[in-house]
Amino acid sequence: MEAHEAKKEKNSDDLRTTGGSSHAISVPADVIPEIFKGLPVKSLARFVCVSKEYASFIRNRDFVKTYLMKSSDSPQSLIFTFEGKCSGKHFFFSSLQPQDRGESVSSSLAIYHMKCHFRPYKTFAPSVNGLICYGPPWRLMVYNPSTRRSITLPNIDSMRIDIYHFLGYDPISGDYKVLCMTKGDPVGMRFGLAQELRILTLGKDKSWRMIEDFPLHFLDFHESPDICIHGVLYYRALLNEDGKSEAFMSFDVRSEKFDLIKGPELLEYHLSFPKLTCYEGKLALVFSKLHIFIYSIQLWVLEDAATHEWSMQSYSFPIINGETSCNSFNPFFVVGKGELVLAPVFVERGPFDVLYYDPKKNRVRRVVIEGITGREEPLWNKDPYHRIISVIPGHANNLMFL
Repeated sequence: MEAHEAKKEKNSDDLRTTGGSSHAISVPADVIPEIFKGLPVKSLARFVCVSKEYASFIRNRDFVKTYLMKSSDSPQSLIFTFEGKCSGKHFFFSSLQPQDRGESVSSSLAIYHMKCHFRPYKTFAPSVNGLICYGPPWRLMVYNPSTRRSITLPNIDSMRIDIYHFLGYDPISGDYKVLCMTKGDPVGMRFGLAQELRILTLGKDKSWRMIEDFPLHFLDFHESPDICIHGVLYYRALLNEDGKSEAFMSFDVRSEKFDLIKGPELLEYHLSFPKLTCYEGKLALVFSKLHIFIYSIQLWVLEDAATHEWSMQSYSFPIINGETSCNSFNPFFVVGKGELVLAPVFVERGPFDVLYYDPKKNRVRRVVIEGITGREEPLWNKDPYHRIISVIPGHANNLMFL
């Protein structure tokens, strides 16, 4: 009798792989986490429907964080955002981020995800730890490309349409927060004062919370690039409305505190828009220009936010491979061990090149992105050419069910 009860108690700690079958295979509960960690998101999404025990475990916040950390160590993807001038839409594609195996040319297949209407005021960091925040201010949405699911955020109580939105992630708590702000009307200028700031924590807040305490700063009428690095959200700002005092706002996602960082002295680069990236765990700015046949890049790295200290690295290399000119490419970010990634300004139907430049080896490798045509081809009917407005690396598989 005691042996029977002990066996019954042991079986209650097991998770069964099949329902009521007499041939059900019992798997010890302590083995399940290790099995689940190695499964793709699509499989885990199906297992959520198998049993309450599976669903509870897979949706557990700690497991979601662990799965995301493991995914971050695996080959990741690039997220491309295309802008169609005639259609008035943004198109989102992902492509596996190729590893450097010493090849001068390789290829990667692009996967279409979605499209949405764009607005004059837009941000340029669509992917934050596997999630994308997009849409016009009256219908902001958060989308998970891994699960192909999305949620609509609560309406924003504001009459303004010039609303910026930024997505941040706190790796300690695992919280995602969306920061929204309105910008005052520019008077004879293209810059406006940042006014109302609101914040919403995904999965916790039912409505937007107002933030009262933040430094005085201005926003660009056209764009405000942003990036989230180790729990700190950075976005481009200005100290005054003349457009000459470059600065960057840092927002600690966990504490919800702001700090204003003065930008570096850019000299001849001050008229170009910076691309924000992460270099060795620090905020960095990428500027570029073409002079005759030489392409020059400046990489400014924030060494100390408290003292506003920046360091600069400069690289130059000639026009690339005969017919392909750097004049048609823009630098977007730094990846891996310091490779600069350049993507074309405009993309026509069909494959296009992405260039990886290694300044230490002074070497360029080319990756051909395929898969833009096919069953998604009707998306391009109105726009034979699309502008690439952002390319974000490190897009990891995220198990968060929205």
